[in-house]
Amino acid sequence: MRYLEEINFLNNVEEKIPMNENRTKLNDNEIEKIKSEHKNIPDDYLDYLKEIGWGSFRQCQFMIFGAPLELDDLGVETDIDETGIIFFGDNFGGDLSGFNLKKSEKVIEWVHELDEICETEKTFKEYIRGMMGMGKNGEDLWKK
Repeated sequence: MRYLEEINFLNNVEEKIPMNENRTKLNDNEIEKIKSEHKNIPDDYLDYLKEIGWGSFRQCQFMIFGAPLELDDLGVETDIDETGIIFFGDNFGGDLSGFNLKKSEKVIEWVHELDEICETEKTFKEYIRGMMGMGKNGEDLWKK
């Protein structure tokens, strides 16, 4: 399992409330469908969907979608070139996280206030650990 450390982390830091316990894991057929629709999609993202699942974490700090979406799917109008861009989640504040599959496997963010795509230079796994508040050594960065 690629995400065992992250699963254990979430089990230790999340409150035991329905919003944290309702993540839905995708099965092999669902993963294969995503792979067939989106060439070059990162394996670490697909492994996350299979092992942890889509839904929110850390009391709605971040939401992973059930499948990749384009800006049109989300009802967003923009002037940016969306070719090859898909989104896997949002921060509940209007900003989206995704990939530019024509350029790189690194995570990008669409910042709604600026209507701009920003490159994070992080892999999905690096990025999602940061969204969880998980440090390099597995520590809770948000613990007071």
